[in-house]
Amino acid sequence: MEGINEIVAQQLILKAVPKGLTQNEDFEVKDVKLPPVSDGQILVKTSYIGVEAALRLIVRDSDEFLFRVKPGDIVRGSCAGIVVESKSPSVQVGEAVLVGQGVQDYILCEADEVEHCDLDQAPLADWLGGFGVSGLTAYFAVFSECKPQPGQTVLINAAAGAVGSIAGQLCKMAGAKVIGLTGSDEKCKWLETDLGYDVAINYKDEYWLEKLKGHAPDRLDLIFDNVGGDLLNQSLTHIGMKGTVLLCGSTSQYSADNMSGPSNYIWLGTMRARMQGFVIFDYEDQYAEARARLSAWMKSGKLKFPSHEIVGSIADFPRAFRALYEGENLGKMLLKVD
Repeated sequence: MEGINEIVAQQLILKAVPKGLTQNEDFEVKDVKLPPVSDGQILVKTSYIGVEAALRLIVRDSDEFLFRVKPGDIVRGSCAGIVVESKSPSVQVGEAVLVGQGVQDYILCEADEVEHCDLDQAPLADWLGGFGVSGLTAYFAVFSECKPQPGQTVLINAAAGAVGSIAGQLCKMAGAKVIGLTGSDEKCKWLETDLGYDVAINYKDEYWLEKLKGHAPDRLDLIFDNVGGDLLNQSLTHIGMKGTVLLCGSTSQYSADNMSGPSNYIWLGTMRARMQGFVIFDYEDQYAEARARLSAWMKSGKLKFPSHEIVGSIADFPRAFRALYEGENLGKMLLKVD
């Protein structure tokens, strides 16, 4: 490093609106010389970047959603890193922080724009996974929205993903029977042997719905959905009386030209069931309490925060993002910046 005030940051820029699954050519890396750190600012060196499925939604050619990344914009993303320079009394050099300033290896920002990471609670990488949006989503979805009871049967779609892998464990802690849907036999085995799922079913098996019905003969009390599309549509046919369907995401629709909703909604009426949307940011004032409980469970061995790391530079983020959509991850997908 030539000097702390002479940093050239690498930033990932959206070059073109993706069609279908993203390609490397949809992005470009831009070198940006950062100005010196001013009063009230800090400089952060990125250690990890969270790879989020929802990014595909906000790079669509549409203004329908809350956030949008347009060609020429820096790609949105959350980074965990270490402060290497500070001109703020509230943040010290060497502190670990979360920064939501986009995909880049060095970040210059205001000190009040970062979140402090207590590494006594969890390792830095986990602050983007089990301690980040993924783990908090699972926590509040289970304990504040779904509220599974002992003896109930819960279906987790995208069970091996960042949210589902934690949500299933929490439902087991609540005493429920947990069935997971995932995309390979290897993931099914992992869910059952490593995470304690009662049953995991490969949805690529043409008889997956019949298998689900066999493992849940009294129907489903809860469906925890992150996928949408056909999986949700077929799952609805097995919802139980006064059951709950919680919508946490719809990854199957994020890259679709025309988004579609479920056609089997008649089962909601027939079974007096309800379908409910959920956004984690409604619980922002309760994050500290949730993290204290998550940390205690992790340290006691009751809860695991699975993650899948790809090591590389900012230029490797598109590869990691595509790998996420191709199902290579077990748990949270992270880019570890070397």
